Amino acid sequence: MISKLILAVFVANFLLHSTLGAINKIICYYESWTNQSHFPPDDIDVSICTHVNFAFLRLNDDGNFRFDDGADDSVLQKFGSLKSTNPDVKLLITLGGWTEDSMAFSHVAADPHKKSTLASTLIHYMQTYNLDGIDIDWEYPGQNGGTPDDKENFVDLLSVVRKALDDNGGGVITVAVSANPDPDSYNVNAISKVVDAIIVMTFDYHGTQDDKTTGENSPLYASSADTDPNANCDASINNWLNSGADPSKLILGLGFYGHVFELTDPEQHALGSPANGANADYTSYYEICQLTDGWTEEWDDEQEVPYKYSNTQWIGYDNSQSIKLKVEYAKSRNLGGVMMWAVNDDDKDAACGEKNPLLQAIKDNL
Repeated sequence: MISKLILAVFVANFLLHSTLGAINKIICYYESWTNQSHFPPDDIDVSICTHVNFAFLRLNDDGNFRFDDGADDSVLQKFGSLKSTNPDVKLLITLGGWTEDSMAFSHVAADPHKKSTLASTLIHYMQTYNLDGIDIDWEYPGQNGGTPDDKENFVDLLSVVRKALDDNGGGVITVAVSANPDPDSYNVNAISKVVDAIIVMTFDYHGTQDDKTTGENSPLYASSADTDPNANCDASINNWLNSGADPSKLILGLGFYGHVFELTDPEQHALGSPANGANADYTSYYEICQLTDGWTEEWDDEQEVPYKYSNTQWIGYDNSQSIKLKVEYAKSRNLGGVMMWAVNDDDKDAACGEKNPLLQAIKDNL
């Protein structure tokens, strides 16, 4: 009887774990404008990160690249030297970003000569800086100065880049995409066939200056207090899968930061409380974790993320526990991996106890 019980427990445990996918990509974004005295590229833990994306380079209208403000050739040289620590890590440049409108991408994607220039420029950067490929962060095809043709032109652009990589020994293509797929922006099936990973930016659901109530930056699940059923990671992943994305190429985005809201009434500090909007910029985790004196931390059971408040300030963010739950979620959905924005926002100096606690939470739960 006991042996049968032990066998039953073993089988149940095996079946449970056999349904969990194996995460094979941990994509770490590195902000090119990071203060080099605080977090130079060689502080990135490439024993955990399988891919590191250098964000950003900017796209010129002719298909050439330029460095973002605050970055230069020397930073990218240091970035490329990460391979001396781990030869297997994949190093990519991220082209685009949220401060770029769609016009340059739209013009380049519509012009065969400019697409060719982009591809040849990429090959030059890869050879010069010891890189493995490109991450394209076009925010977003068909929007912000783009045209309706962007949707299919984007696929063609990716195909041109893929051919250039294949003709030069191979390489990696990833795309950073909106939390929820806009059918006017993305041909999801076609993109899935060309790229190695689709990085879903499952954060910034709340936290703009126009928000009139407090909200989490990156909730895992929906809240009964939220009016938008798609403003959470689970809904976004479902929407991408239902649109035809290959689950093994979908990457769940993790935010190593939070947004600070100004409460209109310090006595109302629950999720969904009245607010005068959030700060324009975000606050890094290594800063948030040090907010202890006079601050109260709460856990939202519905959304499985924490928040903090003090007087009129309120912050929705992620900690080690919520990161752990998101990694487990990614495995349960058989996704290709997770990414974080950004690795330099973690607590690398162990100011709050453990070194790089969020990155470590990913590693510990693989």
